[in-house]
Amino acid sequence: MIQKIATLFFTLVIYTNGFAQDIETFKVSDFNLKGNVKSCEVITDYGKEEYYFDREGRLTKSITRYNDSDYETTYYKYVLDFLKERRVENYMDGKFDRATSIASFYEVDTLENRRLTEKIVSYDKELLEKNVYVYNAGNQLVKIIRTNTLGIDETDFEYLQENETTIVNQSVNGRPSKTKTISKILEQGEELKKVEEQNYIEGLPTSKTTDIYNSNGRLTMHKEALYDASTETWIVQDEKHYQYGEDGVLSTVKTKKRFGDSTENYIYQFDGTTANNWVKEIVTPQNVYTTRRITYYQESAERPKLPE
Repeated sequence: MIQKIATLFFTLVIYTNGFAQDIETFKVSDFNLKGNVKSCEVITDYGKEEYYFDREGRLTKSITRYNDSDYETTYYKYVLDFLKERRVENYMDGKFDRATSIASFYEVDTLENRRLTEKIVSYDKELLEKNVYVYNAGNQLVKIIRTNTLGIDETDFEYLQENETTIVNQSVNGRPSKTKTISKILEQGEELKKVEEQNYIEGLPTSKTTDIYNSNGRLTMHKEALYDASTETWIVQDEKHYQYGEDGVLSTVKTKKRFGDSTENYIYQFDGTTANNWVKEIVTPQNVYTTRRITYYQESAERPKLPE
């Protein structure tokens, strides 16, 4: 699935799309939800996910429950529009696991070009890692300086603009690690966005992904390929095509693999509210079910006028 309704791996994500870059914070829309959602409980075959949002639609807490006694809780604390603190607390056999729980704290310096500092500490107040994100005058991420027990790593970002194509070259300690190319293409009269990422190890190409988005910003194609150094060619491993219904929800995923094709169909039941979020998803032919329980913030009603 391409929707964020399963387990979120709560690592900090830096997105480099050629415009503004920042530490990503999750919102209602990231979970394929609409409206003034207060909480969403997702029941899957591996356990249960719970997501809680503030009135601005920002994620404030998430819980991943593997069973009644083993679960992970992540808290997000904001100051104005800025993520100030993130805590990941793990519980095993119903008891708080201090050894695997961590907290991240963020500070922003905007006196000159923006700098964001992230400190990751244990619950014993031991500094595990420090990351400094450096931005240029255009608010583009240009450097990450990561310091931990293994030493210091520097990741640099270089931006190139060729007509309507943006190229972002990423290197770690002077060696190429990733290249992202963002361009516009025309297909059957529709302007689409193409995002291609090529990964390197020790400066040599290893893998590549290609994503195509339609004019509504929905993913329509995802392709993965591996580099064969002996033939100097890319070998496609997996190619998925996504189709959507009139209501904008996913309806069909067609997958092409080297040794066979498959088709998955998605069937939904909706909650009938003004937001019209889905509450049950059925994937055929596997007949895999996902259920969501959604609560909403109540809009404050206008106080009735007193009779004169």
